[in-house]
Amino acid sequence: MVEHMRQSWKSVVRASGVVAAGAALLVGVTGGTAHAAVGWNAQYTAGDIGGAHAWGSVDAQSRVFVKVNIKDSKPGDAYGARVYLKARYNDGGTRSENLSVSGGTKSTTWNFAANVVKIEVQECTTKGGSAYKCASGWHTLPRG
Repeated sequence: MVEHMRQSWKSVVRASGVVAAGAALLVGVTGGTAHAAVGWNAQYTAGDIGGAHAWGSVDAQSRVFVKVNIKDSKPGDAYGARVYLKARYNDGGTRSENLSVSGGTKSTTWNFAANVVKIEVQECTTKGGSAYKCASGWHTLPRG
């Protein structure tokens, strides 16, 4: 009888270990899966123009974070580079941002309310700090 109780107790302990290991694995799988940002690139899109290169990432969580990089891809000419962002919200609201650089690369991150439904970018060249020539269209960013 005592031997049978020892065997039963070993089975309970073994089963508890399996349950604990399974729970730990489940927590590791579900708790460790952070929301990943989605990359974007305006190159070869309607928002692309020679002399500027814009790219970045979108990460939608409780707010939408848009990482933006702009590069003056022809630093030897007399023009700078600018990227314009325009956001549209589900309540009809809008928001615009821009980032400019001359002869290098510049980065920033903007965050938008979660009810944003569309964000578009457009590359432009600048002269004397003003928009000189912009791409023929806009590139819609993915929803991160």
